[in-house]
Amino acid sequence: MNFMNCKTILLRAVTPCLSAILALQTTLTAPVVIHQSQSSLDASEQSTVYTRTEQIFEIEDTVAESTQDTYLDSTPAIEDTEAETEVDEPIVLDTSSQEGIARYVSRSIDPDARAGSRIYYPYPSGAMAVDLYLNGARVLRGQVAEINGTIYVPVQRFADMFGYDSASYDAATETVKLYSKGFELVARVGQKYITVNERIFYTGKAVLSLGGWIFAPLEAMTKAFGVTLNVKKGYYEAYITGSKRSIPWADAYYDSTDLYWLSRIISAEAKGEPFEGQIAVGNVVLNRKRSSEFPNTVKGVIFDKKYGVQFSPVSSGTIYNTPTSSSVMAAKICLEGYSLSTRALYFYNPKIATSSWIGRTRPYIMTIGNHKFYA
Repeated sequence: MNFMNCKTILLRAVTPCLSAILALQTTLTAPVVIHQSQSSLDASEQSTVYTRTEQIFEIEDTVAESTQDTYLDSTPAIEDTEAETEVDEPIVLDTSSQEGIARYVSRSIDPDARAGSRIYYPYPSGAMAVDLYLNGARVLRGQVAEINGTIYVPVQRFADMFGYDSASYDAATETVKLYSKGFELVARVGQKYITVNERIFYTGKAVLSLGGWIFAPLEAMTKAFGVTLNVKKGYYEAYITGSKRSIPWADAYYDSTDLYWLSRIISAEAKGEPFEGQIAVGNVVLNRKRSSEFPNTVKGVIFDKKYGVQFSPVSSGTIYNTPTSSSVMAAKICLEGYSLSTRALYFYNPKIATSSWIGRTRPYIMTIGNHKFYA
């Protein structure tokens, strides 16, 4: 055997050992690597290290998820906007800190930009992650949160599950609009309702902006797409069943006569009152309509004179004035079935009322703005 053959045999024997030692050293010193399913990451994302100590979050469907309930911190939003193509780099996850991994998600405002952009949702302190299921399958991992007792979802990513053709965003008014054939959804930050086909779905809590994304309460969003929601309270779990159903447009859904008179009595009686106070006035009219003690139509209730004029705007003539836009919205909310009280049949403003017989003879329910409501 010559010298060259001995050298070749020796190298073949030693090389596997050296490779094993190098691999072990890399494993002990390098960060944990979790591979990204998407193929486009920008340069800043490739160099960013995201951290967590107690447990490693698995990135699944481009969203990092914890195996146990976790509080979502209020880290300021960080957004990457420029995407490159043909990049197949892993996301590097170092396990030495706890900052924000549960909220690492993929942006989907523009379908053409979904591959590359990332965002942190800056949830308020104390927000809790909620597991959401659609027909038994886990969806929107890491993107659903209970905030101050209300479950919120990102409007556009939720709508992605059911489909829509196009979207627009007005930064000045913080309003997002989604469109498809026979469907139009509008959500505006700060409002306590979303609009679907010109119908008003009351949310109870304001629409929020988190890191540039618009979030709306889950209950209203399920109504917008005609699906059923069941929330397992105390477990931070919510279950949606069904498939998208067409939502009738406002002019086909609302009785035009009821909307005409209900919006006018709300405007005449509660103009300038809090929005909930306007809804409550509408509730009184509809509660009377359902009661055997009063006429069974909205117009009949308003113009009822069985025991004298029931609403002062009828005698003053302000009932015929054009209603405010908020009164029309409040009337639509009432006609959608939302009620602050199903028992309220009377109300009055003690500051301007000429008689206090309601307060002396009827069971008190609540006060909103200047109005007191009674059963």
